[in-house]
Amino acid sequence: NASDSTKPPKLKPGCGGFGIRNFLTLFLSIEVSKAMSEGQAAKLRGDEIEQAYAEKRVALFTEQLNESNPILTEISDCMTAEGRIREQMTLLQDNQGKDNQMTMDSLREQMDAYANAKLAANKKLMECSSKYNILMKELRLEHEEESPQEEKQLV
Repeated sequence: NASDSTKPPKLKPGCGGFGIRNFLTLFLSIEVSKAMSEGQAAKLRGDEIEQAYAEKRVALFTEQLNESNPILTEISDCMTAEGRIREQMTLLQDNQGKDNQMTMDSLREQMDAYANAKLAANKKLMECSSKYNILMKELRLEHEEESPQEEKQLV
């Protein structure tokens, strides 16, 4: 009926979840803030090696944040589309007929396409994460080599 078209879309209850997008963004933001604080502390101590190391970490975490953000958007968009299609399919399930079956088949194809796109985006996100894990490990090893070794005293 006409009044149904003026109603806002029904919101599906969920976990109110924080989600991978927000988790990753929060994690990287915390790491950026921590490295920035460590860089400022090193600067105040006059420790140029530690300051440079902190600045490089800030740069890597920021790059990872910038590189992962569009991938996370892609995953989120696919999940949203899958949810909308699932809702449409649920509405059509009560109605039988050739036209509805053709529509259901079309919706299944769309759902499969979004599911495949989401899998591909998840793979890109894993590759991005691996790339930055390797870069951070290389930076840490490089830092360990250039840092003055503290003499360990045997007691």
